[in-house]
Amino acid sequence: MLKKISINKDISRAHTMPSYFYIDDDYYQLSINNIFQNSWQIITDANSLKSNIYPFIFLEDSINEPLILTSKNNKYTCLSNVCTHRGNILYSNDSNSNKIHCKYHGRVFDLRGNFVSCPGFDKVKNFPSKSDNLSKIKLKLWKNFIFGSLNPLINVNDILEDIDNRLGWYPFEKIFYNKVDSHTYMIDAHWAIYCENYLEGFHVPFIHQGLNKDIKLDTYNTEILNNGVLQYTVSKDRKDALSIPDGYLNSDKDIYAYYYWIFPNLMLNFYSWGLSINIIEPINKSKTRIRFLSYPIHGKKQPTNIDSSLDKVEQEDQEIVCNVQRGIKSQFYNSGRYSAQHELGVHHFHRLICKNIH
Repeated sequence: MLKKISINKDISRAHTMPSYFYIDDDYYQLSINNIFQNSWQIITDANSLKSNIYPFIFLEDSINEPLILTSKNNKYTCLSNVCTHRGNILYSNDSNSNKIHCKYHGRVFDLRGNFVSCPGFDKVKNFPSKSDNLSKIKLKLWKNFIFGSLNPLINVNDILEDIDNRLGWYPFEKIFYNKVDSHTYMIDAHWAIYCENYLEGFHVPFIHQGLNKDIKLDTYNTEILNNGVLQYTVSKDRKDALSIPDGYLNSDKDIYAYYYWIFPNLMLNFYSWGLSINIIEPINKSKTRIRFLSYPIHGKKQPTNIDSSLDKVEQEDQEIVCNVQRGIKSQFYNSGRYSAQHELGVHHFHRLICKNIH
């Protein structure tokens, strides 16, 4: 029987997550079953949808659920991508069809997943029934983004509302997906170690020399939210800061960026040039996919190839995260202590893990 992990709610007394959480296969599988299975994930943004039927995999390599997103008259439905007859995968590529067709035996569904027809079933009794329709998956539309959840037990409404209130002025209608500056990375590290690194600015002066020159680290602030964390800091140069209008929170400050983390694996980073999104996807207990999505504001460009640009910071983060992955396997390491001043976000993350896996 697995040992129950508990993190003291008093950060000044608490010890960090024990190393066996990252190393043991059973804890990894618990995270997939009890956390990611119940999470909200970004599917895409509405502007990027170019077809009526968009197939995708919900968390490929961990949950691996084949789904399709359908759109008709700007109304979206998320459905199982598996035919209810014999389990055939319906679509591997986008399609502009007005119906969902199974290429195996000719079964047809409408774009809402309802059974329409199937040849050869004239003599079948009590057919069709509700079980012949495609299963529907919950959707959440926020700004221009489409979220999906197989089992939405993790509530993200509070953190999305916080973004709405704090960034009601942000030009969401002017951001667009930039494929050129978006990247996918594979790293040899546990998914949670990457999230931990994101959730504190404590390491910035030691790891990110370029970023450290751009921000006033002594203004670094962490706010704990329901199933989320917000971090922000002041810019040394006003030209790099967010242009926050009067009447909004922090309009009197030159905020460098707002960094929002949504439990367990979504990161939304708001800059003066636009929005970057990191989606952290577990592959196994020591391998993780990082999907970096760039959404610049029309007329602006994501900075690259400078000491403080996201490509450079990402490389620095990945190197230290992989170093930690190697270190936690040491027989001389079990857990450490939190900095009560700098690691509030990491402490909150660990307590959310413990709350959800048991």
